[in-house]
Amino acid sequence: MSRTDKKFMKLGFKKVHENKYGASFIRKDEHGFYHKIEIGHKASNKHLIHSYQSEINHDGFNNSVGMTVIQAKLALKKYKELKRKYGWVGAPNA
Repeated sequence: MSRTDKKFMKLGFKKVHENKYGASFIRKDEHGFYHKIEIGHKASNKHLIHSYQSEINHDGFNNSVGMTVIQAKLALKKYKELKRKYGWVGAPNA
């Protein structure tokens, strides 16, 4: 478990998975919904960070959830970690 994973745990997130395609973290928010953060690899090398409510709303979509600055910085740090670990290329050096 990396230091970044431990910092996510301090914020209440649990790591769901990690592999060469990305990582996923989830926590139950104070309002009772599940907040999910996904860091994903794309073949186009335009890698993504998603933050959303895992439940589907009445329109059939997941609601986007804003991240705090701390969560965003941790997600970017995890992205850099995954980029190094799995050799992701083409993404800008952030």
